[in-house]
Amino acid sequence: MPANKNANNALASAIREVFSYISRFKGQLFILKIEDSLLDNPAFPVLVRDIAQLHFVGIKVLIVPGTRSSIDRQLKAYKLETNFHKGVRLTTQDALPLVEQASLGAAQRILSYLTASGINGIQGNWVRASSLGVADGIDYMRTGKIERIERSIIERLLQDGFVPILPPIGWNKLGHAYNISSTELATELGRYLPVGKLFFIGEEGGIELPGQGLISALDINQASEVLKTHPKLTFAQRDYLENSIKACRNGVKRVHLLSGIIQGNILQEVFSSRGNGTMVYANEYRNLRPITIEDIPDMLRIMQSYVEGGLLISRSQEDIEAKLEDYIVYEVDNAIHGCGALHVYENNCCEIAAIAVGANYKDAGVGEAVVNFLIEKAKKQKAKKLFLLTTQASDWFYSFGFKDGSVEDLPPSKKEKYDVKRLSKILVMKV
Repeated sequence: MPANKNANNALASAIREVFSYISRFKGQLFILKIEDSLLDNPAFPVLVRDIAQLHFVGIKVLIVPGTRSSIDRQLKAYKLETNFHKGVRLTTQDALPLVEQASLGAAQRILSYLTASGINGIQGNWVRASSLGVADGIDYMRTGKIERIERSIIERLLQDGFVPILPPIGWNKLGHAYNISSTELATELGRYLPVGKLFFIGEEGGIELPGQGLISALDINQASEVLKTHPKLTFAQRDYLENSIKACRNGVKRVHLLSGIIQGNILQEVFSSRGNGTMVYANEYRNLRPITIEDIPDMLRIMQSYVEGGLLISRSQEDIEAKLEDYIVYEVDNAIHGCGALHVYENNCCEIAAIAVGANYKDAGVGEAVVNFLIEKAKKQKAKKLFLLTTQASDWFYSFGFKDGSVEDLPPSKKEKYDVKRLSKILVMKV
């Protein structure tokens, strides 16, 4: 196939994927906790423009600014110091006005960037808080905990098209302010609002582990295991993972740990299933399942480039419908990115066929997952022999345990239909 045709197919596939995600996320609420260390980075205006794009396509956005860097600078300018206990700032009465000023200043800077991007942002004091008090002999002074979030006000602002900004300052009934954790605030919002996605956006990206590199996705059980087995995680990584687990248990569907420095990162994370961060999720986001009639157009689309390249024989919708129960699809966030089939023949033989993977997922282990699933399915059906026909992928299938065979290894009904002109290589496996 000509290179430009491959490129066009990949581009069309990517565009379809974007449209499918826009349709899926329109009307959902995304919470973005943005570290204030990004505010002076040259990439920050680009990040805000990308956030504006989310808003323009109908996604509701709420922003919680991180404020640690701003507070540190403000206190240093006034030669005040605060101590930390287990990562929590112990806010003194003298430091509190400066903490408020720094936090509200960070929120105001984000608001200014939103305005420049054509977005109506608004910040307010919608968090009720109380003192953390004294615990384990530590006086937290004017550091507080969240008591309540004014849900109805936030919902009305979102409905009216605003982007609310919640600085991590809470007030008690008497109007006294408390310094609260921005990460905790972003997480706690999942208890009050139906949150589709929560983003923790900082200078660092996702979770990278020694010998494994970037971990693209973790369910909450795996995230808990990482916390137990990797004590050298930075405080930020540990804090984000712990709060990701809490957020998922609060009802948030997906939590993303993402770098705000890489341009376009948030758009790629939202509008494709191949982001550059770490996603934490409560339910299984990848799913192999039997196909339905509604899946067939997407399946034919994925298979088309394989047909044009001579890797697969052409199949029509009627061909697939006739053996619908044989086919499975690989699904990511309800979008189909791979497929395959297990056809049953006489003499306890089964054929693996129609293996195809979307252009953007060929290096993501999708094909391996489909083939392994079909091998296990054949075993459950008590098959004695598996076979497949391939023109160009024999080396890949060898890795599953298939070996070279011949026409004599085919069941009689398949042998009769073997296309001598196509010269497909026959591979077999004893089950």
